[in-house]
Amino acid sequence: MERRQKLLIMIIAIIVSIYTMYQLFNTNKISYIALGDSLAEGRNPYGEIGYGYTDFIANYLKENNKLKSYTKKYTKSGYKVQDVMDELNNDLELKRDLREADFVTISIGANDFLAKINKNNLDINEISNYKNIVTDIIPNIDICIKEVRKYAKKDLVIVGYYNPIPFLFNTSQKDLDLLFSYIDDGYYKIAKKYNGIYVSNYQLFKNNKDYLPNPLDIHPDIEGYQAIANHVLDILNNKKSSNK
Repeated sequence: MERRQKLLIMIIAIIVSIYTMYQLFNTNKISYIALGDSLAEGRNPYGEIGYGYTDFIANYLKENNKLKSYTKKYTKSGYKVQDVMDELNNDLELKRDLREADFVTISIGANDFLAKINKNNLDINEISNYKNIVTDIIPNIDICIKEVRKYAKKDLVIVGYYNPIPFLFNTSQKDLDLLFSYIDDGYYKIAKKYNGIYVSNYQLFKNNKDYLPNPLDIHPDIEGYQAIANHVLDILNNKKSSNK
């Protein structure tokens, strides 16, 4: 009888151990949701949807045995802030997925800005007007991120923008730096307000203009998307290391 009890206790202990290991392993897996516009979707410089920065991030997690699930079905070229808000208000599946997500990235706001400027006749001498456009857009981005945060309770990364049309600007580099510093500051404050992370990509593309090979299109090539993904991952890894 005593032998049976010991055997039973041993079996229970093994089961508990296996279950505990499973739980630890399972919780280390990451459910990744991508939100936003064409950058999040992976639109290339020639109008095709391909491998974008979100796919590179997901692939990195998969290669490191960290990926539980990944979707970018909530991304779409041309999306503005209101489009994301409409999805959040009307799509119960999106709300559920965000609640279950361990990691969310969002790219939003660029189309709102680009819709308000004449891309064929840009003049940085009107930098105050461009700043005013940013000032008008930032409150809407704030509301959008606040709404995302209602459901996405874990890691949230706002992926910033680069200068998509350098060949059209008649300007000094200093003026461009000031404009994008203003943009980055607005996004950074929103990320901090909602306990998220903001990743600026302005300097990354400023130093690597080859990432934009098509002068008739604002989207990066696959090397550009890989660079954005690496930048996001570097910042995340550094943040996690500093928190240990």
